[in-house]
Amino acid sequence: MSSIRPLTREDLPAVASLYERVARSGGATPPTPLAGYLERLCLDAVWADPEIPPLVAEGGDGAIIGFLGSYPRRVRLDGRALRVGCSGHLVAESSNPGIGALLTRTYMQGPQDLTITDGATDYMRQIWRTLRGRVRTAPSFGWYRVLRPTSTVASLLGDRGRPVPGPLRSVGGGLDALARRIPRIGARPAPAPDPDVTAETLTVEALLEQTSSAPRHWRLHPDYDERYLTGLFGELDAVVPVRGEVLRRLVRGRNGRVLGWYVAFVPAGGIAQVQQLAATGPDPGPVLDHLIAEADARGAAAVAGRLEPSLADAVRRRRCVVRSSAWALVDSDDTGVLAALDADDTLLTRLDGEWWMGHHLLWREREAA
Repeated sequence: MSSIRPLTREDLPAVASLYERVARSGGATPPTPLAGYLERLCLDAVWADPEIPPLVAEGGDGAIIGFLGSYPRRVRLDGRALRVGCSGHLVAESSNPGIGALLTRTYMQGPQDLTITDGATDYMRQIWRTLRGRVRTAPSFGWYRVLRPTSTVASLLGDRGRPVPGPLRSVGGGLDALARRIPRIGARPAPAPDPDVTAETLTVEALLEQTSSAPRHWRLHPDYDERYLTGLFGELDAVVPVRGEVLRRLVRGRNGRVLGWYVAFVPAGGIAQVQQLAATGPDPGPVLDHLIAEADARGAAAVAGRLEPSLADAVRRRRCVVRSSAWALVDSDDTGVLAALDADDTLLTRLDGEWWMGHHLLWREREAA
């Protein structure tokens, strides 16, 4: 008989070992930093909430047979403060079917106003739908602005763990250079820079200043504070070895007027992944154009992001490819909250979820050794 309870610090070695077996190398011994990483993100995070804890499943013999991470967030809807439970990184022993569903059900029954997860698999979607959770349709698709076609294919194959053909590796750069000269395929892969648009580093202070006026632009938006953003920016930097360089830019137009900002990972020669892109006006196009141009200048194969409702028109007008992505799932008893999530005046992005974290990616050099 299994039981579900909150994670404790004493559980961390067992959880790290379970995570290694189920979601990483398949081995019995996790890398030394993994338990500390779990502790930092699940127990010691600035917005950690004892009422919305990470959960473990305990078998009849007291062994840990399942784990579900919890990363509480705070948002506001029309000025009303809401607690958000962001669940993620579910692992369970295969010999105990149903543990994943039990962990998820317990978490969704917590006191939070809204439950989300933004990197869900088909298996997790099935669990959430069984528990009457909902799918956010648009953010369950991703958009791609291809800059270097051959490199994009190679990156996608590598991300899926598939071997990259030797010829593709050896001639990829030449093929990309050729494709970029062919009209309708690679011509003008990045927007021409607008001389009136400039950018500077997006600091914690700058982001707080912009989100202080959030109600003017978005009905539903993150309720950031300085301690949280300082910790968040630090964690983004911590996953640079596996996600790529972090670009944080505040974008200005004519006369220094702020147009918006973006946060993205740009791996060398890989696919830049947008975590947050926000515009202070009705058109995010100039901010998106600046990101695409900067990623292109850094040699990115493509720029990709989640299809937020506010970006739909901008990505359509920029010849972006739209394809299925990880499931974005939500649950709330408040129909007003659910309705707001699908509106184009909502700012709730990957930066506010768990997609960017590195539980399963960090310390892979140990596995390859």
